[in-house]
Amino acid sequence: MLQLIERDGDLAVAALADDVDFYTSSGLRNAGLALLDDGCRYLVLDTSSLDFIDSSGITVLLAFWQRLHAADGALVLAVPDEGLRRRMDVLGLDTVLTITPALGEAVTRARQIRAGTRSPGRPPAPPAASESA
Repeated sequence: MLQLIERDGDLAVAALADDVDFYTSSGLRNAGLALLDDGCRYLVLDTSSLDFIDSSGITVLLAFWQRLHAADGALVLAVPDEGLRRRMDVLGLDTVLTITPALGEAVTRARQIRAGTRSPGRPPAPPAASESA
């Protein structure tokens, strides 16, 4: 359900696998909370192996975000699947969660947030064409 890829102090990188649904979301919640209880304040989740996520899975992700946010940490999602990213945008999750298209970018973003050089949330919008001239 949640496979740890890398751990660097209070930053953990883990992969979501297969399906996250009503039947598996409690296992994901328990595994994630165990990481957070073990001192993780910055959590990067790779969704590249995720086949399906339902509302119970989204609820677990939001619970992780809420707990990390309360601890001045961050949850960063690597969502390479454009369809899943679009569904998350439609749900408004992109306004709460930090979502990137690639794992490397997500890890970099989490490290920037941890270092205080970037705030969690949506990346700043590029300047409009009239502003850059």
